[in-house]
Amino acid sequence: MAFTEPEAKVLGALSNLDPPHGLTVRQLCRVTGLPETSVHRALLRLSRTGLAMSPLHSPARWRCTDRGRLAITRPVYRDYAGIQP
Repeated sequence: MAFTEPEAKVLGALSNLDPPHGLTVRQLCRVTGLPETSVHRALLRLSRTGLAMSPLHSPARWRCTDRGRLAITRPVYRDYAGIQP
């Protein structure tokens, strides 16, 4: 699956977190520099494909799944994850 730039930015931001931590939409907007509507659209697609999730007990905080962490490490997306080639 190819990511749009907003999806790659959001997934990259989430993949840099330690697994138990998450970010709110507002925090993701600040980190990525994207408007709220773009972040919501990206999260919707990423959650539908199993790459990001929002735990039931804390629906305001989003996390990257293991699949998402693996996907963002592909060479084409490394800049978004902050991974050096």
